[in-house]
Amino acid sequence: MRYFVIFFCLFIAAIEIAFPVGAVTTPPIDEVEAMLKKVESNLRQASAVVSVAKAKGEQMVEGKVQEKAELKEAVVNAEKKAEAVVQQMQVVQDQMEVYAVKMVGAGLDTTTTPIEFKGVIYDAYLNYLSEGGKEEFDYFRMYLWQPK
Repeated sequence: MRYFVIFFCLFIAAIEIAFPVGAVTTPPIDEVEAMLKKVESNLRQASAVVSVAKAKGEQMVEGKVQEKAELKEAVVNAEKKAEAVVQQMQVVQDQMEVYAVKMVGAGLDTTTTPIEFKGVIYDAYLNYLSEGGKEEFDYFRMYLWQPK
């Protein structure tokens, strides 16, 4: 029996040596090197694209900063122009109020002239109402108010 066990072990060892299991297979080196070369070339291309994109991004940022400065300057100029227009409109409104007062004083009809509720006539009308007056503003303006 001892010879049988030794013979059986030698038979198993011979089969193992003759027919390897192949648990460890070597990778194909040529294919791996080809893939590494492709990856390397793709990385170079990506690096070039990133550098170009970075340069374009910096140019765009500079352009936006300049555009923002121009817009700020335009806003300041527009505000100055708007302020000048508001001042001119105030002067015109004051002149219209003076002309309306003069026209009412002269006895002319000013119902077609739009008068905002402010100024000397409206202050007098408010005083009239506080003293118990019952008429509307247009009636007061045309018939009751006398300029001083």
